[in-house]
Amino acid sequence: MEEGKVKPVTDRSYSLKEVSKALQYFEKGHAQGKVMITME
Repeated sequence: MEEGKVKPVTDRSYSLKEVSKALQYFEKGHAQGKVMITME
């Protein structure tokens, strides 16, 4: 990781207000990377 060879893949980003949408997306198995929750 320190050498920069490992990079996380972000699939989608949701706001804190959209947590329920993010959970639905994740639970349905659509995620191909990390599903992020951002705080505004």
